[in-house]
Amino acid sequence: MKEKEQKDWFRLKRYPHIGLPLNYSDRYKWIEKYVTDPEKVAKHSFLPFIHKTSKVKKFRKVYSSNDGKVHDHYRNQNKPLRKADVKKRELFYASHLDSLIFSYYTKFLSDCYENKIKDPEYNLNEVVNAYRTIPIDSKKPDYANKCNIEFANDVFKHIVNYKENDFAVIAFDISCFFDNLNHTKLRKTWAEVIRKEGENEKLPPDHFNVFKNITRFSYVDIVDIFEEFKDKIYTRKINRLGQPLEIKQKKVDRISYLRNQNAIAFCSKDEFLNLKGKLLQPSKTKRLKNGTVVRRNFGIPQGSPISSVLANIYLLHFDKIINKFTSLHKGIYRRYSDDIVIVCPLKVKDDLKEIIYREIANYDLEIQKNKTQIFHFKRENDKLLCGQEFEGVINWNKNLIYLGFEFNGSHVFLKSASLSGYYRKMKRTIRRAKHYANRRFCVNSGVIFKRRIFKRFSYKGAKRTRKYTWNEEEKKFIKSDSYNWGNFLSYAYKASNIMINNKIKQQTKRHWNILNKLIRKS
Repeated sequence: MKEKEQKDWFRLKRYPHIGLPLNYSDRYKWIEKYVTDPEKVAKHSFLPFIHKTSKVKKFRKVYSSNDGKVHDHYRNQNKPLRKADVKKRELFYASHLDSLIFSYYTKFLSDCYENKIKDPEYNLNEVVNAYRTIPIDSKKPDYANKCNIEFANDVFKHIVNYKENDFAVIAFDISCFFDNLNHTKLRKTWAEVIRKEGENEKLPPDHFNVFKNITRFSYVDIVDIFEEFKDKIYTRKINRLGQPLEIKQKKVDRISYLRNQNAIAFCSKDEFLNLKGKLLQPSKTKRLKNGTVVRRNFGIPQGSPISSVLANIYLLHFDKIINKFTSLHKGIYRRYSDDIVIVCPLKVKDDLKEIIYREIANYDLEIQKNKTQIFHFKRENDKLLCGQEFEGVINWNKNLIYLGFEFNGSHVFLKSASLSGYYRKMKRTIRRAKHYANRRFCVNSGVIFKRRIFKRFSYKGAKRTRKYTWNEEEKKFIKSDSYNWGNFLSYAYKASNIMINNKIKQQTKRHWNILNKLIRKS
């Protein structure tokens, strides 16, 4: 079996930003002459981030907080049992050269962080799961790495094999994790992670410049910069051989057309500098949701290459404290970014809740108490039962939900919301396909293209296939190192092959009949 190649931190971004994108042919120039030179990074002037808001519509059932059943108000009034909600995520994208610098320092910090958590003093290698490269088989580190499927499966295995007959599993969620990281505490832990024995406690000048520009960052809203330059967006088409053509400036009518029009930049650096006073958002202050303007001494942007490793570094000592306390009471502590799960004896669950709330407050973060869930597990007749604790009541029809999966003590399922989202997208896609097929000037009136729908929503598109690229010298298509990664069912089938005692394939077995029924429906 071919060994897996290590991921290269030098990865060029293709999204449009301020200034033209970089080329792989310039790799030596940027790595050796700039990005890896501490003196140049210390003096580097970072461009502002480009900000956009990602909106995801979610449909949640409305449950009673007393017993966990569907709220009587919705059931009795014949109202929809699912409440539509829009989840917003504020994303920030660094310019092309800035992104390379962040990527390089991400690699450096990740290596330092890995050494720190594997030290016996911390012993956090099994605890922190997110944003790390963890091999499935520790004896074969060059092969496949773990993903959320393996992390969830490990927790479910711990629950099944837990030695107590009655025990608890507590799930916590940190509120607005990235948005509330304290800058002073982040800088202190950053310096601690990279510092070698005998070195100064302050950040080196190059690290400090990176720190300064990931904390007190300035940004431009994507709507503002698009409106300013939409009549002269830089575009570059690719020919059928994959070769870039001449760069041109053209008008783009909508932001959603940028990708279709092969946009590579909103403007040049000089064009932006001439108008930065009009477009730039402040870097030293932040406007809260209630309209209050406060000093920006907290929060890092989501979307930058370095944000994930900084989030792990920030909670280094928190993880150490909680893991030590949990282990002392024969429990298990795991953290996946802002999702925390603890398996512990029933008698210490309240103590663990209290220490989690108290310690997280020391890092200027807050646990969403309305999302904290306590599950009771008990063994009866060689069967493990699961129920959720509410106000003096345990609902034994509730399953533990973790990293996109549900566990009832006996079997693992896909999260019902994920499955509902899959079918909802299927219905919407077919409805849109029929709408466009019935338009007045459609060539194939009333006929939809099933092949594309099958590829996206059925088992026919679930198999991972290797991509082929055209080779001009050999005048034929040859195998590449990249793959078409399939669809939602690819993920479901992979999970069904990994998860213990799962019924995932039973959840998805009717997808083909449902898909064809929707297509045939007039």
